[in-house]
Amino acid sequence: MPTYRTTNAAGRNVHAAANARPPRSKAPFVAAVVIAVAAIAAVAAVMAFAFGNGSGSGAEKTDAQAEPMASTTFSEALPAETVVAADDVVMTIAGDRDTYVLKGEEYIEAGCHAVDPDVGDITSSIETTGTVNPDALGDYEVTYTVTTADGAKAQAKRTVHVVNSFDAPAQDIPVLMYHYVYSADDVPADMNNNYILDTKLAEQCAYLRDNDYYFPSHQELRAWVDGTHTLPAKSVILTFDDGEAGFLKHGIPVLEEYEVPATSFVVAKDAAQNVVDYASPFVQFESHSYDMHRAGSNVGKGGIIHALSQQEIYDDIMASNEVTGGSGAVAMAYPFGDNNEAAWAALDDAGLFCAYTVKNDRVHVGDNPMALNRVRLSGEYDLDSFVNLVEPSA
Repeated sequence: MPTYRTTNAAGRNVHAAANARPPRSKAPFVAAVVIAVAAIAAVAAVMAFAFGNGSGSGAEKTDAQAEPMASTTFSEALPAETVVAADDVVMTIAGDRDTYVLKGEEYIEAGCHAVDPDVGDITSSIETTGTVNPDALGDYEVTYTVTTADGAKAQAKRTVHVVNSFDAPAQDIPVLMYHYVYSADDVPADMNNNYILDTKLAEQCAYLRDNDYYFPSHQELRAWVDGTHTLPAKSVILTFDDGEAGFLKHGIPVLEEYEVPATSFVVAKDAAQNVVDYASPFVQFESHSYDMHRAGSNVGKGGIIHALSQQEIYDDIMASNEVTGGSGAVAMAYPFGDNNEAAWAALDDAGLFCAYTVKNDRVHVGDNPMALNRVRLSGEYDLDSFVNLVEPSA
């Protein structure tokens, strides 16, 4: 059985089966990284395997296979060589590691982030290899390889399934908005509905995994909103605002245990070290602004964003992007949910795919991608309430 390696905050390496759910750890740690342990000889090729039901998306394949017409090819496979494994580099695949594409639609490559604990973000050094042909049913592999300054390499892989159909397409998509996480041994003094007990979060993640939910990337969601991409009905995105200490300490281990990908929206001016120390294969750090999470206007909820020019907002998001991943940054959550046309234009100019408000609703096709809704999670909700929030619309 293939394995991946996890590295905790103290630098201890832990191995776990790729399809197993490792024991939980209460300590903060930096999670799993798929390592290049021997020869790196990824062969970039279009491959079609025996067709069956796809796991995790309600996908169905048939025995019919179309002639390849179009494909996405990254760089050629890396040459075989003896390498040293970069044990402490953390690689975070954006979206679901098992990505599903409806035959005939464009494959949307969401990319991968890489963090070296000694130097920080090294995403720009990732080389992506592999070929995906969305016109030919089958399973394809995309490989992300990064080389550190001393020549060591780390690697992560995404499996792309091109399928004939989904059991049902998504009619709307819940983007879940969490904030803070705590444990029974670490109860906050200022408890409110923004806090969720780690065991409750674990129960929710277990439900999503046990019921084959799909976790699209922000890029896939944007294409779906634009009406150019189909997603399965059981699609959901998890987001956590503020990068709060309890989430880092108690929430990330839960996401790692159940292998549920999520996005942490951080206030970047205070998060530069956290995005390194708490790097995780299952947590994508994105912007909650660099320094706009403060009051400064009498519009909306009073956020300063309403008092800033388009250029000032653009400058803020670009500064934030440098902390959360440079050119790899793709999404933002507005502080307090405050947004306006200047913000939409600034984020678009900055190259972001989408941005999120705090309006309590699902995302729909045709929504403004720079002002998307989210479904608010309360720590008081029981599992039945959670199920009602995420179950597909009829």
